[in-house]
Amino acid sequence: MTQSPQNMSALMCELSVALAELSEKMSNLSVTLENSYLESNAPESAAMLEAARETIEKARSS
Repeated sequence: MTQSPQNMSALMCELSVALAELSEKMSNLSVTLENSYLESNAPESAAMLEAARETIEKARSS
């Protein structure tokens, strides 16, 4: 079954919107997890905290 170009275009637009929404939700989740981790007062080293922050920043900017 062949899809018309208009149908394919509409499906691609829907997929793009869904992916953008998923990306935003994942970003919000990472911020929430980072905040929870930082507020937990875990005895991790400052280097580990900095590495986590850098990783999250890289993910946000991608």
